[in-house]
Amino acid sequence: MGKFFDELKRRNVVRVCIVYIVVAWLAFQLGEILLPTFGAPEWIFKTLIFLIILGFPFVLLFAWAFEITPEGVKKTRDVELAESITGSTGRKIDFIIIAALVVALGYFIWESREPVGPVSQPVAETPNVAVTESVPPPIANSRSIAVLPFDDMSPDGDQEWFADGLAEEILNALARTPDLLVSARKSSFIYKGSNEDVPTIAAALGVQHILEGSVRRSANRLRVTAQLIRASDGFHLWSQSYDRTPDDMIEIQENVAIEIAKALQTAMDPEALAEMVSVGTRSIPAYEAYLQGIAYGIDSETTGDIYEYTGARDAYERAIELDPEFAQAHWQLAFFWSDLMSPSSFAFGILETPMDEMRTMFVDSIQNAIRYENVPASRAKYRSLQAEFNGRPGQALRFTTEYLSHRPNDHESQVNMMNLQAQLGLVDELKASILDFVERSPHNSFVNDQALLRSLNTGDHELTREVAYNALRNIPDSIFVKYQSHRALLWIGDIDGASRLVPALRNSDYGESIRDLIEIRQACADNRLEHAAALIADVQSTSELDQWTQWFALHMSDRQDEAVELLRPLDDTGDFTALYAFASYAYFDPRPYPNFMAHRLSEGGISSVPIEIPYRCKFPEPDT
Repeated sequence: MGKFFDELKRRNVVRVCIVYIVVAWLAFQLGEILLPTFGAPEWIFKTLIFLIILGFPFVLLFAWAFEITPEGVKKTRDVELAESITGSTGRKIDFIIIAALVVALGYFIWESREPVGPVSQPVAETPNVAVTESVPPPIANSRSIAVLPFDDMSPDGDQEWFADGLAEEILNALARTPDLLVSARKSSFIYKGSNEDVPTIAAALGVQHILEGSVRRSANRLRVTAQLIRASDGFHLWSQSYDRTPDDMIEIQENVAIEIAKALQTAMDPEALAEMVSVGTRSIPAYEAYLQGIAYGIDSETTGDIYEYTGARDAYERAIELDPEFAQAHWQLAFFWSDLMSPSSFAFGILETPMDEMRTMFVDSIQNAIRYENVPASRAKYRSLQAEFNGRPGQALRFTTEYLSHRPNDHESQVNMMNLQAQLGLVDELKASILDFVERSPHNSFVNDQALLRSLNTGDHELTREVAYNALRNIPDSIFVKYQSHRALLWIGDIDGASRLVPALRNSDYGESIRDLIEIRQACADNRLEHAAALIADVQSTSELDQWTQWFALHMSDRQDEAVELLRPLDDTGDFTALYAFASYAYFDPRPYPNFMAHRLSEGGISSVPIEIPYRCKFPEPDT
């Protein structure tokens, strides 16, 4: 046996074996990086692996049976031992081994390094806040991701709704992962159709990873391609193409979410992963209708066409007809009806459906969502909305707290918690929530603009200044953040700073009534009373003036008594749900409403004194 091993060494078989293994490993790594980058089908990578494995015994056999001589390749048995140059060849192979090992070690060190954070963001123009290098931009969490809208590559280009809905559901599944920060859809979907590169998008959203993909769908085939990209170096951590039938759409969505969670090494056991991806139905037609509803909601927000929102209602109702126990479809339908009944909602009043009828449909939908939901955490979320609808903000806060203990990165529930704490006058708890949520999601415009709004309820100007400064720095292109920052800066007396945000807001896609409110705020703060009075009169003359706008205009006109009487019928009829919507504003005064005050105190709310709008117009008293 010893002579056999000596002969293996003499014929350089061992050296060739080492070279082959190292080079094959490098080829495997390069293939894993480059092939997905160039969009190569998955079978090419699998073929590469097969050829590498298949070639190993042939290479060893060649090294044993043949020898390289000055006259060329000869069979080993035809070369006299005295004429063999295997020793010289072996030394050359040693150099090849060393070079290959150096390359492999360099690659291993590069691949194992910690990802670097995103480049610092441009600083928005925020007066009275010194911008120095001592305040570093926040570094994105290593387990953070943004899901971009999937591209529709279908032959007829008519599957955009499916691509949007699928991406949204993958995002929602990932957002249920406790240790994974997921950029909100409102932030990531603004890059739909964008030509920006991955590092730029990731830096703007404050994430370390990007998931992008495409959908190609026909009557009988469904092809979904997804790629998880590390933003710091463009490395593809995972990529997959699914070429299936449309009946496999649920399995594909679940598989993508699970693979992303695994690739980012989230701390989830198999049971938690299964709960994370659960869509709540196995009916393909019902799930397809549900995705259509999601897509309608996205389009309505994107285009500003609020009447398109009714398409979401119709789609959810179809999903429920196809699967009556589809809990998430019931939940989305309940949320639709609650949205239409909220005075501060963009969808308030878009239907002529009587309020009592909408209440009945909400109650039925939310009860069914709770009844059919199998995941306890989701039931807590549903119960929170139910309690809030019933005028029980204290109970709603308890359910929201329970839900966030399981799903701490759910942005909508984070915002809901801040709103409930503001309604109940829980100032210390509200401060803690604001600081926690903006630290978790510094690049999330939804969380930051609502944190700015609710910071006014704390009366802490330094907190408001800090949140506004960080939001404008981290999300400089968000018109929502500019809107809330404008109000916040006026609130803390930074009138010049607020005025510099007005041009961008004036040229935004906000509706005319919103742009008028911005102008009213600034005109009052600048003491341009004639201009402010004209704007207020113009707003109040609008035939479709909603209750909230009218209430705000009265406050800006320093006509608080009239503002109180405007909401008096809500207290008389016991419509505490609507009053709680107004109660989240810092300048709402609950004291003139005895029924509401009693109910608020029974919920644990504090009878807080309202904070007057510091920049409201102070018109001179009319001559008598």
